[in-house]
Amino acid sequence: MIVGDPWVGKSSLTQVFSSGGSTYPKNYLMTVGAEFCVKQVPIPDTNVVVELYIFDCAGQSIFNQVEMNNKYYENASAVMVVYDVTSNESLQSCNKWVTNVRSMRPVGPPLPGVMVGNKCEYRDGSVDTRSEVNKTDAQRLANDMGLGYYESSAATNFGVEDPFHYIAKEFYRRYEDTVQRADSLSGNL
Repeated sequence: MIVGDPWVGKSSLTQVFSSGGSTYPKNYLMTVGAEFCVKQVPIPDTNVVVELYIFDCAGQSIFNQVEMNNKYYENASAVMVVYDVTSNESLQSCNKWVTNVRSMRPVGPPLPGVMVGNKCEYRDGSVDTRSEVNKTDAQRLANDMGLGYYESSAATNFGVEDPFHYIAKEFYRRYEDTVQRADSLSGNL
């Protein structure tokens, strides 16, 4: 699940990642409900490929779109919450988004995931320095929520793959742990 406030770049990140960096949306189109795509991610040093089923969920509250997202959250295996480095408000909303997704899966360990600060071209000064969000504060919030932390720029294709690869590796690691536990319970070790 990819969640976050409107206009933080969730769809842009998804489109740039799924196209291998060849497609960046030039015009803003509001996501209605959820957009879906599939992308295969090879796990380094293995012959394993994890297939990510990515749901880019609407951030707008009009037409009850945010509430409609609950049906997508029920089967989530991981969460990616995106904020805009030029908006403290979008950072403050991250906890709400992650809590909403995780509340649909209250049993078991918390869903793994990442928090992504998008539009980092505004932090590094390559465009300007409109960044409002302190990177240390953002990293601390991600850590408090048990999430990995990344910064990216969908516009420049900087760091776009990293959070998706993190999720794929984490899914693979959890899968391997589950297989080992099952083997140990059945006496196959």
